[in-house]
Formats: sequence, C-alpha cells, structure tokens
Amino acid sequence: MSSPYYKQHWIEIDAERHEAYDQILAYHPALEPLLRPLQLEPGLKVLDVGSGPGYTTMELGRRIGGSGKVVGVDLNMDFVAAATRRSRGAKLDINFVQSDFPPLPFRNCSFDRVLCKNVLEYVDSAGDTVKEMARIAADRGIIVAIDSDWDMLALALPPHARERSDRVLAAAKSIAVKEPKIGRMLYSLFRKAGLENVRVEIFAGADTAGRAAPMLKSSLARYARDSGRIAPDEVEHWVRDIDAAIADRQYLMVLPQFVVRGTRVEKGTEAR
Repeated sequence: MSSPYYKQHWIEIDAERHEAYDQILAYHPALEPLLRPLQLEPGLKVLDVGSGPGYTTMELGRRIGGSGKVVGVDLNMDFVAAATRRSRGAKLDINFVQSDFPPLPFRNCSFDRVLCKNVLEYVDSAGDTVKEMARIAADRGIIVAIDSDWDMLALALPPHARERSDRVLAAAKSIAVKEPKIGRMLYSLFRKAGLENVRVEIFAGADTAGRAAPMLKSSLARYARDSGRIAPDEVEHWVRDIDAAIADRQYLMVLPQFVVRGTRVEKGTEAR
C-alpha cells in the first residue's frame, strides 16, 4: 500500500463501495441545514473540497446559477470522472479536478465560498487543509467544514449484538480515519487558520430506517476486516445483525455532524 490506509481506501474504491456512496452521498433536502451557513447566491465562485461523486457539488451549481462558477476537487479519479458525466448530463457547468491535498491546487483568494464535507477526518493534515481553504478564499469569503465525530457514533442494536458491534466499530475506526475526533477539533482549527466569526452547529439526526446501512455494511465492515483486529466471520455476523435489527425495527444510528463556519478577513479590512 503506497499511502496510509485512511487515504488509500479513497484512492482505490471497488464497485460495491461506489454503489453504496451513490446512495448515501446523494443530495437530500435534509442536508439543507448543513449548506445554509454558506449563504449561497447567484454569481459566486464556489469550491467543494473532497467533492466525491459530485452530488452535493451539483446542488451548489444549481444554487449559484450560470453566472457563477463551481469547482470540485477530489483525490479519486473515478469520482472525478463520474461527477463530470453527471454534471454534464444535468447541464451544469462544473469543473471537477483530480488532486491530492493539502496543498490545494488553486491560487490565493480564488473563491467566495469554500465547502469541505466529511473529508478532513481522512487527510494527512486537517490543520494544513483548513489553512489552505483559508488561503484560497477571497476577502470576506465564507468557509464551511462539515465533519463527523466518530467517538460520538451511536449504533443501537439488540442486546445480544452490542458487544460485537462495539468491537467491529473500534476495529474499523482504528485504520479508516486519520482523526476520529475531527468534529470537535474544527473550531480550534478554524481559529488557528486566522478565520473570523467562527460559529459551530451540531446536527444529530437519527437514522432508524437503515439509510446508513450501505455505509456500515460495505465500508465499515471492510475496514474492520482489513484491520486484522477482528475475525472476518464476526464481521459477517455483525452485518447480519444490522439487517435483522432493521427488519425488526430495533435499529438506530446517530453520527453527529459538526458544521463550522468562518470568514476570511484580510488584515486592514476589519472595519470595512
């Protein structure tokens, strides 16, 4: 493996995981509170850092209209290709760029809005990435980061399945993310990057219908197996536990999302 696991598993994504991401990363109106802090309006230049399959990026494009500009940047070449096809099919003029980061491959002060959704937990340096997001933002530009806090994950299964579930999740988390506590760290990282007017919101909607099950059964199950910390048959048993809990209406998952907003203010313009 040429890169650490937390990065490599985003460089190489099998068909099953791509299919799961097409479900769980599709834009849904429930995401509206997460995007609201961007204060989008027609004509803005917007960057989506870690754009993935492009569904959220396309929603940004719809909101800023043809007079604006939207760019998505992602590590995975297949994501970039698929997002490009989707945006063209939807007649949206969006430019998707393949690149590792940090650093971000854009000039200083290039964008009015910068979004980074569920990405900073995986990068080599979350602090450096936030500083890069601040660098490429225009004066008075708004930066929004949305990220999980994996140590706050709650997965409710029937009593007989709980101990196994805790071990599977711990094994997956041990290799899949660089910083599992990134959600609670975002405020400090924004302040260290020199951003002003930093605000934090936390959203913790409960999934009781199994909407997140594809992520659990394809991604987290694979990470747990790859960790070597738990037997593969236990992981498969865990997957069956999830299916049974959904069928019996005993399943619940909550993964808090921290939404942190900051503004880049150039020195000497504070009173403007």
